[in-house]
Order: sequence, then structure tokens, then C-alpha cells
Amino acid sequence: MRYRKVALVAAIALVGVACGGGGGGNKATPSASGTLAGTNITLSVSLAESEVGPVQQILSMFKARTGVTVNLTKVEARDLPQKLQVEVSSGRHTIHLFAQDNLALAVLVDKGLVEDLSDFQIPDGVTPALIPQKFNGKQYFLPFRPNVRVTYVNKDRFAAAGVKPPTTVDEYKTVAEKLKAAAGGQGKVTLSLADTGGDTGPLGVTISEWVVSYGGNPVLLNDNGSVQAFTFLQQLWKEGVFARESLQARFDTEVNYLRGETSWLATNWPFTTGELSKTGILSKFDVYAGWKGPVRAAHVVGGDVLGIPKGVSGKQKEAAIELAKFLMSKEVQTILVAKNSWPSVRSDALAQVPADQKQTFDAITAALADGWYRPNLVYWSDVEAAMDKAIKQVIVGGAPVATTLNALHSEIAAAAKSKGATYPPPSP
Repeated sequence: MRYRKVALVAAIALVGVACGGGGGGNKATPSASGTLAGTNITLSVSLAESEVGPVQQILSMFKARTGVTVNLTKVEARDLPQKLQVEVSSGRHTIHLFAQDNLALAVLVDKGLVEDLSDFQIPDGVTPALIPQKFNGKQYFLPFRPNVRVTYVNKDRFAAAGVKPPTTVDEYKTVAEKLKAAAGGQGKVTLSLADTGGDTGPLGVTISEWVVSYGGNPVLLNDNGSVQAFTFLQQLWKEGVFARESLQARFDTEVNYLRGETSWLATNWPFTTGELSKTGILSKFDVYAGWKGPVRAAHVVGGDVLGIPKGVSGKQKEAAIELAKFLMSKEVQTILVAKNSWPSVRSDALAQVPADQKQTFDAITAALADGWYRPNLVYWSDVEAAMDKAIKQVIVGGAPVATTLNALHSEIAAAAKSKGATYPPPSP
């Protein structure tokens, strides 16, 4: 289990936001009349609809400077390994640079689907703590978009219920109960528990954060911390303080729940801030890091990292490398912060944070300081499958906690063994 109590206040700290200079990665980008002019490549990255425009703007800037045309496509994290397997085996590449969830990397390395980028020089200004982990001493992936969830509070509804944003699990329980009472008996807290398939679903983030906050290991799922966390959530579900929509809650539906007041308290990725701002209702919400469990605060550090498929070569590989450099530059990261409300891999890219979003970036900084990195395991999808069963059987169904989690632990162990993995994984 990769506990990394990350001293990441510096990662996207707002201290020194106004500083200029540094990270001059753009100067290395070839001119439009250079050797890469006329090259065509495709970048795969999963984006919300509202995030596409700024990314297209960045790709147009890259073309103006290099002459390289970059086509944008979207392959979901769960589908990328199979697609790359086909393309690497055939030698026919339709993807030349991809952004992949930082949890779904082990399978790409294990199957030999990515280029070794150990010789790539990470641009100055990129926060070292946000450089992706190495596999067997080799750097296969590059930093692009870190992410961490923050918590959104409906200020008017909280004031009417006479409560403040919770900072502990005891306060969380009290607040959730009072919100339910104020809503006439309807649960007004959402948890992102949707099962989207694959190994990067919202339920995995939510359950991991709760288990770790109780001192547990989500990969084991039956240790004392896991049992305590599920017992707590089971009790609250039984009390009806959670909205039933929690079972469909994910990054996009959580935004809708906040807008429509299905939820008065929700934890979600910070792109939510941009969405609420665009509709003119961000001022109705407070944004903060969230609450602590009995042992610690725990925030899954997610996001996307960059990779190049195995076998991409020639000018297309050169163009992919130059695009990766460009995406890590201060100029580009500043655009992504300002327009997409993305956390940055650089601490010098925050000068254009909109005033109404400063609270969000303060919350991001605080959340990253208590960051937890999910382990990259070839059987993580089996861990999430066990979590999904635990949600249905324990939290919703009311099944005995310890007995059920023991059975699910055995299922995870069997899945790990079937894939030739050591279980439980050794501590780093």
C-alpha cells in the first residue's frame, strides 16, 4: 500500500502565485517552419465537454509554433490497454500520445505497451512530488494533470439548518442528520458511489478515502480501519442521511446534484468550480478540503499522466515528445488552471486563478497536503469490484460488516494470485 503523506503544499501552493519567470519550456519548442512541420499526431485524453475548448486552443497554439497538427480523441481509461494492445501488435498507431489515469498504469507496463521515457528531461518548474512513479527503475510516464477532490457546501441551506462545514466524522454525522431534518426527512448528502466499470471508478476513490481516514488499507478491505469505515457508512445509510442518488453519483452527476440541490454537501473534483462559475452560482457554495477521519484526513491524488505507445517512432514520436513538453510548460499549465480549474503540475502556473476560484485552490492545496496515492496494481479492478459488492451488500443491504468484508478480502486475494501478483502488496 503506497501511503504517501505528501508535503504538497508546494505542489500548487498559492504562496508566491504572482511570481513570474521560471519554467521556460516553450523556448525549446520548434518553430512552425522546423523539421516537424506537416507532421500529424493524435492525442488521447478524457475531457468533460466544457474542458475541450481550452485544450483545443492549446493544440492550435502548438500547431502555430511547430506546424504539427494534433488530432484530439478520447479513449476511456478502462479501454486504453486493449486499444494499445491492438495497435502495438499491428504496428498501426492511431494514438501517439495519451493521457491516462494515474491508477491504470501497471497494466500498460506489464504488457509492454509504452515507450521508456527515462531519457526525457522533465521541464524546470514541474513539482518533483508530482512526477509519476517509476516502474523497475524506468520512467514510462510524464506529469500532466494532477487532481484531488474537494468538498462543496450549499451556504444558504447550511445556514438555514444551523450547521457549519464538518471537519471530523462526528461532525459529519451530526451535519448530515440536521440537513436531513431541514429537508423534511430527505437525505441531502451525496457520496460518489457510481460503478463505471474498469479500475478508475468514483466508488474506488470514495471508499479508499473513507477507509484510509480510519487507518485502513483499501487493498485488504477487511482490516480494522476498513471495518470501522464501513460500519459508520452503513449506519448513516440506514438513517437515510445520504441521497439515493449517491449510487449514480460521479464527476458529472455530482455537479448536477449541487446545481439542482439534490445535494447540499458533496465531494467532487475541482472542475466543479468552473462549472458552477459558468452558470453564475459558485458564490452560493463554500469550498474546502473536507473532514478528517479518526486517524487522518485522506484525499486520493488522482489525475492523468502522459505516455507514448510502444513503437511510435520517427517524426511522430518527436512531435509527441515536443507536445508533452509543451503541455507541461508554464504557459499551458496557466491556461489549464485559469480556464479548466485544473490543479497544476507547476507551482508557478497560478497567477491567473480567477478571484472567485481562489477558495477552491486553497482547498486543493490543503487536500493535497493530506494526499494518498492508490497503489498501481494489476488487480486493482478486482479491488474495486469487491468495493462495489461491499457497497451493495454492507452499506445499502445492511449485511454483517466483518463477515462480508472477510469474504471480499478472500476474493481480492484469489484475484491477485490468479494474476501472478504478490498479495498483499509489499509496503514501499
